[in-house]
Amino acid sequence: MMTPERRKKDISWSIARNPTEISFTKTTKKPVNGHFEESTENVTIKVRIFPQKNPDSSIKISTGTIGTSYENTAYGMLADSEADLSVDSKSSIEFDCPYGHMKIKNVYPQIVNGEICGYDCGLEKVM
Repeated sequence: MMTPERRKKDISWSIARNPTEISFTKTTKKPVNGHFEESTENVTIKVRIFPQKNPDSSIKISTGTIGTSYENTAYGMLADSEADLSVDSKSSIEFDCPYGHMKIKNVYPQIVNGEICGYDCGLEKVM
């Protein structure tokens, strides 16, 4: 049976095989007096970034009046339980790493017996 301690140990072991230290400014918007106020926090954590093999991993091209943007969604990231990662419409996380400039697209907490043991994230490489 998988225990939270065992899952945390497995996640730490996996990160230790190919660690990447990332630094980012976490921006969160909180409602204050009828408007959203931004608060920022500087964070540095060790994670494992890896290429994903999924059928929808391709380069997406977005064009607009300002210019053209290229996005590649073929990367994932594993972080331990201390990372406290979350993204939604009011908060975002972007960082630079050896693979380029990344944005966390989605966060899937790894939960065992009601305890968060780590985070599996989908990354978007913005070129």
